[in-house]
Amino acid sequence: MNEVQHQKWWGWGVEGIAFNHTDKPGFAPFVKDKIGLDLSEPAAEVPRFEDLDVPASRLPEDVGQALSDILGDHHVNTTDYDRVVHTYGKGLRDLVMIRAGILPRVPDVVVYPANEAEVQALVDLAVTADAVLIPFGGGSNISGSLTPQAQEGRPIISLDLGRLNRVLEIDEQAGLARVQAGALGPDLEEQLGRTGWTMGHQPDSFRHSTLGGWIATRSSGMQSDKYGDIADITRGLRMVQPGKVVVVRPLPSTSTGPSVREMILGSEGRLGVITEAWVHVHRLRRTGT
Repeated sequence: MNEVQHQKWWGWGVEGIAFNHTDKPGFAPFVKDKIGLDLSEPAAEVPRFEDLDVPASRLPEDVGQALSDILGDHHVNTTDYDRVVHTYGKGLRDLVMIRAGILPRVPDVVVYPANEAEVQALVDLAVTADAVLIPFGGGSNISGSLTPQAQEGRPIISLDLGRLNRVLEIDEQAGLARVQAGALGPDLEEQLGRTGWTMGHQPDSFRHSTLGGWIATRSSGMQSDKYGDIADITRGLRMVQPGKVVVVRPLPSTSTGPSVREMILGSEGRLGVITEAWVHVHRLRRTGT
């Protein structure tokens, strides 16, 4: 497959990492006292992917070939596992549905573009093929935006932006960074930190969500009182639509309206596929002497 790592198909986090309360001696008694749950009892068994009844892909052969022509076979995936991973987000309803094995409709194919030109080609192909295109970042969505409609008869393409994950440039004079939309929170901060910068946006889903996802959901974070919400941090962006790219320049302020930037913030992927953004960054405080 490719280098993009996903969360567990059945819950939050990546495989092999789980919460363990044994090094927190006061936690289990607190839970027992407050909600009557005994954490010493055996935990529920991890669901088995083999027990799922995954609907077969309905991807037309000609559409599959066109996708391969754009991306190469290596970045076009129709395996049951990859399609299920891209079916639900991580809201409570999503987790109940997936653990119950309820899969009325799943994406027919998952694609992994490497740049904006490939995203444009995919968007245009979806229009030509009358297909549904669902942008996918870290998969932590809690508003149901990743889940296909059960009655949808058209081909469904999940467009995973995980390969668009780089900080492209930093304007030190303006305090702005140009970042690809598929960058996960930790990767984004690690790249900025190498040169002494931080964006400082940390929602609860920080480890498993992307810059594009933050913009599309109008995210807020634990340090928003210091750095602002994502709506304050995002100054400019690029968004692919059929046949064109919407470019919002990173202007410090404007007095005209309506604001295209404000329309895109919180649009949940309905208006197009966000590929990159200019965001405010701040110098990291130096420690020591």
